[in-house]
Amino acid sequence: MKILHPFYIIGTVGIIVTAILHIIFAFALSIASNHSTFFVLYSVFTSFMIVGIAITIKKKKLVASITND
Repeated sequence: MKILHPFYIIGTVGIIVTAILHIIFAFALSIASNHSTFFVLYSVFTSFMIVGIAITIKKKKLVASITND
C-alpha cells in the first residue's frame, strides 16, 4: 500500500469537511460574511495539500535516484 504524507491527508480531509460544512451553512444561513471564512479555510487546506504533494514528489525522486545508482 502506498503511504501518503500526513500533510496531504490533512489537506484532503480538511477540504472535504470544509466543503460539506460550507454547503450545509450556505443552505441553513444566508449570510454573505459566512462565505469569507470558508474561503480562508480552503486556502489553508489547499496549502497543506500542495506541501504534502511536493514532499511526496521530492521523496519519490530521492528514492528513484538512490535505486538507479
